Amino acid sequence: MTVFVTRLLLAMAAVSLGLRTTSVLIPRVHPLLRLAASLVIGAALVVFALRISDRYLVYDLGLGLLISLAPVGVYDFTKWRIHAQRRH
Repeated sequence: MTVFVTRLLLAMAAVSLGLRTTSVLIPRVHPLLRLAASLVIGAALVVFALRISDRYLVYDLGLGLLISLAPVGVYDFTKWRIHAQRRH
């Protein structure tokens, strides 16, 4: 159960990082394409951050920082969804 919750929180952190990155890089594309790009970019950023923190032997710190982004991921996803509905 703990692994599932941790992965869910990391996924929401990836959504947050990805949506915020794509809002700057590619703001005027189809919402589903932007979401797909956000998931790929966010996942890459999360994996990169976890590998760096593991390399410097502060894995728990990196994990904690990323998990703290999970509530922001919920907010960013909700905001994306509202804007996507308005656009159609």
